[in-house]
Amino acid sequence: MKIAFVFAGQGAQYIGMGKDNLENSLSFKEVFDACNENNELATICFEDADRLNATRDAQWAIYSISMGIVNMLKQEGIVPEGCIGLSLGEYSAYGCAGAYSINEGVMLTKKRGALMQDTIEKTTSGMAAILALSADKIEQACLEASNLGIVSVANYNAPDQIVITGEELALEKAMQNCIEFGARRAIKLQVSGAFHSALLISAQADLNKALTQVNWQETTLPVYTNCTGDVTEDRIDSLTQQLVSPVRFQKGIEKMMMDGFDTFIEIGPKTTCSSFIKKIAQANNKEVTICNVDDYKSFIKTKEIIQGGQA
Repeated sequence: MKIAFVFAGQGAQYIGMGKDNLENSLSFKEVFDACNENNELATICFEDADRLNATRDAQWAIYSISMGIVNMLKQEGIVPEGCIGLSLGEYSAYGCAGAYSINEGVMLTKKRGALMQDTIEKTTSGMAAILALSADKIEQACLEASNLGIVSVANYNAPDQIVITGEELALEKAMQNCIEFGARRAIKLQVSGAFHSALLISAQADLNKALTQVNWQETTLPVYTNCTGDVTEDRIDSLTQQLVSPVRFQKGIEKMMMDGFDTFIEIGPKTTCSSFIKKIAQANNKEVTICNVDDYKSFIKTKEIIQGGQA
């Protein structure tokens, strides 16, 4: 059994996330309390849907919840041999790997969330999920719509789901092109703007500055990056570039499978990544174990599966 931790990205958040764990796990509470300055984290996660769904606060809230779950698992002896995250989740992956402290991770995800929200609010833009259409046809659809504005691929999530991102008119045209090229569906996503696009270039310098202020440590295990799907030594450059580059989640999971990972534990709210991993495994004829830890019930279930498999 070779275990990977997989970390949720923005969009998975929901009111009440983490509350069950907080009430049942001292290991989770230890991390939650460290992040919960002036009770702000509790207010966002349990009471204030507007703040939780705003990019500015969603990112550090998800990171904090994810790191609390990591502590729960580690206290039970369940530790990964590698990590990967979906977009924002890459910051949790680096935190899990020991690249920086919990509080430095909070600082980074607060800064990233604020920069993304402030930049995107100046645009009229969005994102859309394209179902059941090949990557090359989706890329062509975006290229043919680019005369109307910025539009490109944001996420290569799974064989049958790719997300596109861009300015409103160009995005709408690219969605129409995808349907004409044979996509089963083109679904507009409920997000505040065009993440992982050239529209965020102006935020890169400030994010890079924040990344350079971190006291980076040698990681205890490999982190598979969104930019390439592989491990990199240049973490600051990779995370800076990730802001405007496509998330190559599928490629990263495929590389992990090639490297022998056969057990994937999704950490954080909901199970979005788990559904992608299942499809990626099927497409590559791989047999893998997929678990998740969101609330305390799923923690107990995952604990039983992993510890039973290790026995």
